[in-house]
Amino acid sequence: MKTAFLSFLLCGAFCYAEIIAGVAIRVNSHAITLNEIKSVQKEFKITKEQAIDMLINERLKDDEIERFKISVDEFKIDDEITRIAQSSGMSKSELISQIAKRGLSYQNYRAEIKKQIQTRELMQKILSSNVSITDENELFAYYTKHKKEFEIPTSVSVMRYSAKSDTLLQKAQAAPNKSIDGVEKMQEEIALDALSPQIKQVFVTTPKGEFTPVLNSGDLLISFLILQKNGNTLLSFEQAKAFINSKLLAQKEQDIIKEHFDKMRASAKIVYIRE
Repeated sequence: MKTAFLSFLLCGAFCYAEIIAGVAIRVNSHAITLNEIKSVQKEFKITKEQAIDMLINERLKDDEIERFKISVDEFKIDDEITRIAQSSGMSKSELISQIAKRGLSYQNYRAEIKKQIQTRELMQKILSSNVSITDENELFAYYTKHKKEFEIPTSVSVMRYSAKSDTLLQKAQAAPNKSIDGVEKMQEEIALDALSPQIKQVFVTTPKGEFTPVLNSGDLLISFLILQKNGNTLLSFEQAKAFINSKLLAQKEQDIIKEHFDKMRASAKIVYIRE
């Protein structure tokens, strides 16, 4: 009787401590606080329920990272930061300076990069033995059913913006009608059949009036403002096959990852302490 009463007191004390600490939900051994929920709501402009759902999924992901023993050393983080800087046309020190201007500490940025690497490696492990290869019949069936997707312009009228730094290019994108020192502007028409499939896809998928993602051409960073899409042509199945394969593979991967975490969620111990 004394043991049962003591257990009751300990449980009550533990729950009281959770409330004092602002813990709203426990997912297995992980806590979610009220402040975290509010912060995610504010950052992503979503409802409280959506924020809770997102944070529960994050905690389940943390469990899987622990289960698979996915560790990331400092050298791998350094390599990733260097790669990010180079892809943005910056040195590592310039990137660190940009991070500071955004009000984020370098240590917190490194922690974010570490989490991104862990997440990427986790997804690779989940998918490694689950994704089936798409056969030719499946690809052709998709092409036949969705031919409208493969109607593309023959050319695009664009304004090309080029600069040696990502910062200058961002300024130009924010004020496309202004002349900015260090940014060269040139209007041109680009025939899509002269481009590689990857670059062609960039122009096809970028809506009129918007900028393409930044492209790195060695010494210069380039982004194109889409002014007009001209003409119309249907891609052949052979031309569209690689794109269809990528799209179907991405969908299969999303389905596998969703199913994996749905199973985890169904078996997880999720305790709502307070709202």
